[in-house]
Amino acid sequence: MNPSIAAPIEQTPLPRPETPTACRTSPALFTHEPGDTDRKRAAQARSICSACPLAPTCLKWALAHPEQVPTGIWAGTTAQQRTVLRARLSNRLGSNWVHVLATQERARHERAAASRTRPLGVREARVIQLDRDFNGPMRNRVPKLHPEQQAANRQRLLAALTGKAV
Repeated sequence: MNPSIAAPIEQTPLPRPETPTACRTSPALFTHEPGDTDRKRAAQARSICSACPLAPTCLKWALAHPEQVPTGIWAGTTAQQRTVLRARLSNRLGSNWVHVLATQERARHERAAASRTRPLGVREARVIQLDRDFNGPMRNRVPKLHPEQQAANRQRLLAALTGKAV
């Protein structure tokens, strides 16, 4: 059993806010079934939901757990929009995209925690300042691609070169 596919719940936990959010205080506003004709209520729910500070975390959770959110407004998205986003993520990051995103998020948190616990020394800070003065600001680095991403990109390139659709 592949642990990255079997355990999306551990990789992408449900956000648990300390204070009640709008979706918890009035959940009826966020129920939205496919074919629902009350567009004004859906637009209001999407607006409130996308302004929530937990929206990015909530969206990650909703995308990783399609069986638990087949309907409704989650992170300002409808079920149809989430289906499109899942397809894009799968196309871009591979079939194991939940694991790839969880790994990237974990690495980001580890880097942030390391920078908070060990500030730069005077010598390190001076070297960085000299580097900035001499070379200019650091360019955004292109993130390393996951092996599944590399394989998918390679297939697209080969298909483009041979004229065959992927």
